Amino acid sequence: MTPAAVPAIGYSQLVERIKHGDGMAHVPLEGSWELTYRCNLACTHCWVNLPAGDRRARQRELTGDEIDRIAGEIVDAGGLWLILTGGEIFLRPDFLDIYRRLKRRGLLLTLYTNGTMITERTADLLAEYPPSLVEISLYGITPGTYAAVTEVPALERCLRGIRLLRDRDVKIRLKSVVTTANYDEFLDIAAWVKREFGLRFRYDPNINFRKIEGREGTAPARVRVPASQVVALDQALDAETDDLRGTYQDMVDKARQGIDIRRGSGYVFDCGAGLNAYHIDPYGRLTSCMMVPSIGYDLREGSFREGWDSFLERVVYLKKTRTTRCDSCAISGNCTGCPGWSLLEHGDLEEPVDYVCDVNHGRAQAFGAGELISTIRMKGAPVHG
Repeated sequence: MTPAAVPAIGYSQLVERIKHGDGMAHVPLEGSWELTYRCNLACTHCWVNLPAGDRRARQRELTGDEIDRIAGEIVDAGGLWLILTGGEIFLRPDFLDIYRRLKRRGLLLTLYTNGTMITERTADLLAEYPPSLVEISLYGITPGTYAAVTEVPALERCLRGIRLLRDRDVKIRLKSVVTTANYDEFLDIAAWVKREFGLRFRYDPNINFRKIEGREGTAPARVRVPASQVVALDQALDAETDDLRGTYQDMVDKARQGIDIRRGSGYVFDCGAGLNAYHIDPYGRLTSCMMVPSIGYDLREGSFREGWDSFLERVVYLKKTRTTRCDSCAISGNCTGCPGWSLLEHGDLEEPVDYVCDVNHGRAQAFGAGELISTIRMKGAPVHG
């Protein structure tokens, strides 16, 4: 008898099956790890960057052996996907050794970097042992704009890093935060990336307050682009894909069918934080999310399993203490607001963030879902119906 053929599925389908199957199980499927807060750039929007030569920060960082031990515990607990970020990950002289160790553990790695410190040796290693993806922040395509965002004239080094990886067929994604310093160049950046590399340029208008020591906590908000300008950029960049329009139109269609499309429950966290997702900072503090440093566990004092198990009561089952305008918002399903945003902005996990509301409401109006706006953003008013 001829054995039945085993049906083949693509990687994206496999990912969906795994996440769907374990979506409600308490398994740390995906995480992020800040290997350092130090960076060779000094971006005005950054919420964590410390000077590259900060000795105290370097001394506090986890060693390669500590990282390897924790990674083994993550794998034993069911961990699969891991983002390595910073600061700038390539500032660590032991990064390539750390990377090899994590690959040997079987983790599927994505790297976040500014690209300026990628050398031929680094690129060769990543080609030999490929990560799932390398995401590189490209803040401008002219030296003036790049330096205005990063406060360092490093555009050519960034472009060299991109080309070193492209020449070796390492999978990359180019992206940027939108700031007041690069907004006027943003459409040119997107067009250049498509023309030069055939890639879609990713962008993020969300700029958070500082979450660590150093600089003024609210400083990054000074370079936030007004919500109306974010929406104008959305409209220009969405013209080719209709991604946002399709998302908001889907909400309209469901609402007209009587489907409740509001996001939320009686719990503070309605995402995967502490349920399927985790974060680790450079000093070994385990949290449910990189935006919520206040609820954590010291991995230098205990195991990953002990810290992870503690998140069920401390995060996953944390109940809301009050009603806010978000609870009655019909377009909350498309909102980027979350407890982390609220904590960094207000020191309160539940307080809505006006900027996030304004962006979401503006997008709804622009992409055909204005009829769903049932709340009016009013400062100081906790509930709007």
